[in-house]
Amino acid sequence: MRFFFRIQLLLNWKRNLEESSQIRLAEKISLVKAQEEKIQQLREQRLGIDRELTEKIVNGMKADEYFLYQQFVEESYIDLLQKESEKRQTEGEVEKEREQLIALMKERKVLERLKEKRYKTFIHQMEKLDQKNMDELIISRRSSVGKETL
Repeated sequence: MRFFFRIQLLLNWKRNLEESSQIRLAEKISLVKAQEEKIQQLREQRLGIDRELTEKIVNGMKADEYFLYQQFVEESYIDLLQKESEKRQTEGEVEKEREQLIALMKERKVLERLKEKRYKTFIHQMEKLDQKNMDELIISRRSSVGKETL
C-alpha cells in the first residue's frame, strides 16, 4: 500500500504561491534600491548645481541665468520629493509583500506538519498490519506443524 496525502495539490499550490511571493518581494526590494540610487544621484546633482550657482553668484552672473538655475533647483526639488514619495510607497508594498509571504509560509508549514503527522500514522498502521500478518503466518505454521505431528 502506498501513502497518499489527499491535500497534496493544496500543499503544492501553497508552495507555488510562496515562491511567487518570494520573487515579487525580491523584485520590490530591487526597485527600492534602484529608487534609492536615483534619489542619491539627484541629491548629488543638486549639490553640484548649488556649488556651481554659489560660485557664479560670487563671480557675478546675469539675472536671467540666475533665474534659470533657480528654476532648475526648484524643479529638481519637486522631482526629489516625488521620488522619495514613490520610494516610501514601494517600501510599503515591500512590507505588505513580506507579511503576505510570512502568512503563506505559515500555511505551507501547517500543511507540511499535517502531511508528516499523517505519514507517521500511515507508517504506524503499516507496521501494525505487518505485525498482524506475521503473527497470523506464525500461528498458521504452528497449527500446520501441530496437525502434522498428530
